[in-house]
Amino acid sequence: MKFNRIFLALVLLIVVSSIGIACAEEASIGDHKFTIPEGYSILNTTDDSVVLTQDDNHVIVVMIPEAVKNSDDAKSYLEAKGYTFLGEETYDADGKIVQQQNYEKDGFTVMSYIIPAGEDQCIVTFTIPAGETAPEGADNPITTILNSIS
Repeated sequence: MKFNRIFLALVLLIVVSSIGIACAEEASIGDHKFTIPEGYSILNTTDDSVVLTQDDNHVIVVMIPEAVKNSDDAKSYLEAKGYTFLGEETYDADGKIVQQQNYEKDGFTVMSYIIPAGEDQCIVTFTIPAGETAPEGADNPITTILNSIS
């Protein structure tokens, strides 16, 4: 009898856990969708961008500007907005080629990730206070977006 209660509690725990996973919040820009990272919420949306925030110092902007067709366009786009270029690298993230460009602006470090989204180029910027170390791998909220954007 005690085993049945434990088994039933375990089954209920698994069901409740899977519901949380299945109900991850999504956002969209035009025809593209992505999963919102845990702990972030939508602050603002426009026709070509979604602004996510965890607090005033940790902001993610997902944008698909029409003028951006490659990483050089993305760099020019951000530099024109006042970002100071620090460096870049290219890597493979689960089969998607990601070009990361790092910038500085107004006392913040801005990591810009350029990834293909169909025929469009998606720019995902992650802003943190200057001097703060960016989380890596699965701890980086950008990983959720990069793995889910379609």
